[in-house]
Amino acid sequence: IGIQGGYNGLSDPERYEPVALTTEKVREIHMKGGSILKAGRGGFDPVKICDTLEKMGINMLFTVGGDGTQGAAYLLFEEARKRGLTISIVGVPKSIDNDILHFDKTFGFDTAVAQASEIIRNGWVEATSCTKGVGIVKLMGRDAGFVAMHAALASTIVDLVLIPEVKFQMEDVMRQVDATLARKDFVVIAVAEGAGQEFVSTGQKDATGHTIYGDIGVHLRDEVNKHLKPAGGRSFYIDPSYIIRSCPIRPNDHIFCSRLAFDAVHTAMRGYTGVCVGPIHNVIVVMPSNLIAKGKRKVNPRSSNWQSCVQSCKMPNTLSGSAQGSK
Repeated sequence: IGIQGGYNGLSDPERYEPVALTTEKVREIHMKGGSILKAGRGGFDPVKICDTLEKMGINMLFTVGGDGTQGAAYLLFEEARKRGLTISIVGVPKSIDNDILHFDKTFGFDTAVAQASEIIRNGWVEATSCTKGVGIVKLMGRDAGFVAMHAALASTIVDLVLIPEVKFQMEDVMRQVDATLARKDFVVIAVAEGAGQEFVSTGQKDATGHTIYGDIGVHLRDEVNKHLKPAGGRSFYIDPSYIIRSCPIRPNDHIFCSRLAFDAVHTAMRGYTGVCVGPIHNVIVVMPSNLIAKGKRKVNPRSSNWQSCVQSCKMPNTLSGSAQGSK
């Protein structure tokens, strides 16, 4: 069976009724984006959830989600162990930002990068279709810039990548814009949504305690337009938002999902519990869920991937993180 609305479906099953995952129900889900089980936040109550699991006779629970989901799954494992419940709780880490600690990547990331690369190409078309054109594409990545970095590497047409891990000054951004325009008369910028929050901070939090981020994409667009106005030129701003994660899965991700699913089931059937499965150096391993929940993985500005991105974009030290890393 499938549990709807995340942990809400286990703490309040009368409101969020379980779904029978029949062959007819799941036959075409890989052809679509999103989830037939409906994502949900909150609703975590380990006591109520263990009551539901015991009442329904569930002895295997698979949790799909990021560090918050897996951290909660570990607390649920501890409650089940305290009660002596015979149940395997196995996590499959999922984050479109690819910011899960320890594991190489999460499923869906390759698909998101492929979709983001195509949207960057749209930005390139707009930027090259006028004099002094600047294409700006804002991509998902609250605290980690993996999507923006990999999409830039995959497209090979980006001139500047801004990510949360690298602080920057707007004056340096404008210098890069001017230098690139002087060299080839157009610029393409990929910016992660969590980059440059010091310029657009809201100081607010949502109902779940997450920081409400300001819109760095709109701010960057306005700053570029203001900078270009005296000499001519303009920006073309694209915000694909959830488009990059709501598209049908790509072949490599389809294979990866099947691999994770097989190994998650095998892990549960072997009696492991309170763990997650995921790839480390392309080998699927089993790891305690509480280790996943200890933080978020981030782009290392000294990594070969980021340095390759810097070189591909011809970014100066002031925007690559090299200057701040040497201080």
